[in-house]
Formats: sequence, C-alpha cells, structure tokens
Amino acid sequence: MLYNHFMVINSAKLRAFVEGQGWSGFGIASISEVEVALKVHEGIFEGWLEQGFQADMAYLEAMKNDRYHPENKLPDVQSVIVLQAWYGSVGQGNVARYARGKDYHKVLKKKLLALSDWMKKQDAEIDTYVSVDSGPTVDRVLAEVAGLGFFGKNTNLIDPSKGSYFFIATLMTNAELPATERLRMPSCGDCRKCTTACPTGAIVAPRVIDARRCIAYLTIESKEGIPVELRPMIGDRLFGCDICQEVCPFNEGRVEKQEIRIKELKAESGVGENLDLAEILAIENDEQFLERFAGLPIMRAKRRGLLRNACVVAGNSGDKSLIPLLENVMKRETDNMLKEHAQWAIKTIENRAT
Repeated sequence: MLYNHFMVINSAKLRAFVEGQGWSGFGIASISEVEVALKVHEGIFEGWLEQGFQADMAYLEAMKNDRYHPENKLPDVQSVIVLQAWYGSVGQGNVARYARGKDYHKVLKKKLLALSDWMKKQDAEIDTYVSVDSGPTVDRVLAEVAGLGFFGKNTNLIDPSKGSYFFIATLMTNAELPATERLRMPSCGDCRKCTTACPTGAIVAPRVIDARRCIAYLTIESKEGIPVELRPMIGDRLFGCDICQEVCPFNEGRVEKQEIRIKELKAESGVGENLDLAEILAIENDEQFLERFAGLPIMRAKRRGLLRNACVVAGNSGDKSLIPLLENVMKRETDNMLKEHAQWAIKTIENRAT
C-alpha cells in the first residue's frame, strides 16, 4: 500500500536523526528515478557478465533479478534513502582503507535498523528494507540517483567535493519522501590515472573492471590461488587495494573533508593500516584466526585466503627472515594451494638474494 508521508516524516527531523547517527551525508531518490537508472545499468551488468569479468563471484548473477528489481524486496517501495559514511585512515598500508576499522556491514546495518525503527514510530504504516553492500541492491547506482556522486572510471562512486573513500548504505521505504535535488556532476574527463596506475591492468575500459585481474578480488573474494604471473604485481597489498583511489585527483587534498564520524570505522578501532606478516604466517588454525579478527572485515578472506596473501607479500618483500615461517607453513599446512604459495615465496626471496 502506498502512503504519502510528506507531512508525517518531517525532512528536518529526518536530517537531524541521520546526522545524529554519525552519517556523513545522505540523499533521497524516488522509485521512478531509480527504475530508469536500474534498467540502464542492468544492461551494462549483463554485458559485464558475458565477458566473464565477475570471475567466480557466481552470487552476483544469482542475485541479478533482485538487484535490479527492488520491488522484489519491498513490493510497494516508493523512495530510497541512501546514506554515506567515510572510512579508513589517511596513511598507506598493506590493508585497504575500508578494512581497517570494524566490520562496516554490522556497524552500519545496526544504524539502518535504528533509522527504520525511528521512521516506523513516526507512522506504523511505514515499511522498510535495509541493505549494506551484502544485500541484493546496486548501492552505487542508488547513490548516484540520490545525488551522492558520479561513477568514476575506476567504478567507484565519487563525491566531487570530497572524494571516494565512503561506504554506501540504503533504506527502501513505502513512504513517498521528497527527492533530493540532483546537482550537475562532473566527470573524469580525459584523466586516466587510475587506469595507468593499476599494476595488473584490471581497469579494461572506463568503468569496467575485470575482477580476474583486480587485486581487491584476488586478495579478498577469490578462494583460489593467485595466478603466478600476477603475484609480483600484488606488491605488499595483504588485503585489498586502494591504488585506483589513491591516484584519483578527486581524493587529492581532501583529507580534511573526509571526516570519519562513526568511531567504529576508524583504523584505531580495528587492525589499523598494517598487519604484521610474521603474525599472519604463524596463525595455525581457524580458532586463532577467529580470536584475532572476529568482528573485522579481514574475516572475509578467511584464514586460508589471508595466509595465501601473506605468502605472496612475503615473497615480494625479499625478507629472508620470513623464510623459516614460510617453511613452517609448508610443513604445517595440508592444503596444497597454501604449500605452493609458501614454496613460491621462498624461491622468490632466495632468487632475489642471489
């Protein structure tokens, strides 16, 4: 059932509640605008799938129908509130900025649910559906329609005045809310900094990424071994990659504007900028891994994935002091993939020393 809640949910009160939760900003899009954008992006997504650029992320195709048809999750959806939260820290490190604090899925979903409850208290007829990255919603498309930014050539959504280091969270509702005025957005123009800076050549065309070559995919999502030819290009990136954002002109000189207002997302609330390779290589079982990383984004890779990554980074480091730890990995682990990565690392370090 459609409800018109222009008078029930006061815009000023909504803004005050959102800001009080610590969000960096938000926008509202009408479902009619959203549907137009989703239709366009659905065609783009299908072409991307046909190229095999999704690698082994089969869940993306499995969720396709729900991703581009929000009415499947909320039949009478009328508006989408899209929220923005800055993350990470300013320094470079071997952990991607987004993963340095607490698990953002849990932190932000808790806030979304609180926002949902607040809205329902304004009117019991209001219904909602919330999502933080993991649900079947195309968050960046919704954020673009809500006026939070534009798609960069690196596929990130870019806020032209602040940059791209932010999470996106969405709340669909059957309340008909006044849409945010959409401002004219800039574009990347002739800039190709992200394309040329990507060490693996994963940005194969403007706004098109081949996940099979993307360091973020290889070190987080992939459950397989990292291709030998790509290992040297991983460098010291233990978990994720920020290169295409670090070189982006829209992120230059914007540190003061990228204020992290939610403390759980700050680096000091999680693992920080860097993880110690020796510590990772010494984690012997899943229990130790869980004890160290519970509640943190690092859990996504699981012990197997993080240990695989550590072997590659150790090899690239050329640090001979890590060889005993790598030898222990070969002796300790029964997983042939991990054994091979440890062996590769040892040989790489030894070859560099000669």
